[in-house]
Amino acid sequence: MKKLLLINALLLSLSASYADTFKISPDDALSVQLLDNAWQNRENTDNQKMIANYLLSKPQLPQNYEILWKTARLVSFIGNYGYGETVYTAKSAGVPLFDYGVNAAKQATQVNPNGVEGFYWYAVDLGNYGLAKGIMSAASNAGKGMEALRKAAQISPSYQSYGSSRILGKYYQELPGIMGGSNKKALTYLTEASEKSPDYRNNLLYLGQFYLATGEYQQAFDNCTKAVNLKDNDGKYENIRTLREANSCVKKAQDKLSS
Repeated sequence: MKKLLLINALLLSLSASYADTFKISPDDALSVQLLDNAWQNRENTDNQKMIANYLLSKPQLPQNYEILWKTARLVSFIGNYGYGETVYTAKSAGVPLFDYGVNAAKQATQVNPNGVEGFYWYAVDLGNYGLAKGIMSAASNAGKGMEALRKAAQISPSYQSYGSSRILGKYYQELPGIMGGSNKKALTYLTEASEKSPDYRNNLLYLGQFYLATGEYQQAFDNCTKAVNLKDNDGKYENIRTLREANSCVKKAQDKLSS
């Protein structure tokens, strides 16, 4: 009897493992179901490699708003977290990947100009494309990215935990003054995001990194420490990266304060 129960348990386990196996092929057509399945299975490095290869095959983009923005969002994740962080983030290998995401998101804004997702992920992927392509590309595309974020903020300011404000703040911080950069505007946007969505780690992290860059080390330490102490509220690999960066911010600020 015990043997029979053990065999049944093993069979159920094998069946569940088989059912949970993620597969994606360059021959698969984009669909909401495929993209949702990829998103749900993204927290595995083998799956991330498969998804990256699929996206780099540049499957045809249908004129469907949900498919377009979810493609752009998936590109952003694959290019920035887990396997993709070491292969595509701010590297030339990321250029074709992020370019595909930019194209998908741009079409999304055209299919539905009232949708926040298209404008938001367009700005995110465009920024990542610029970082992968080089500093001149990043600077030259900044205006288009910032305009898209302003539109996203008009449609739904709270989307992605006030993501439009957070990323606009980063743009203003990183751009040189001659190209529209402004620490005053950066602080306004970053403060807005952190005050309106204080439980989202990236908001406090970005604010802390701003203070670190401007030499306000106690403020940097305080905000990044808060970021470290927040509960994880994102996916596994998003949390790994943001927590690592928050800890790095704390250490840098602490070193400056004690020197």
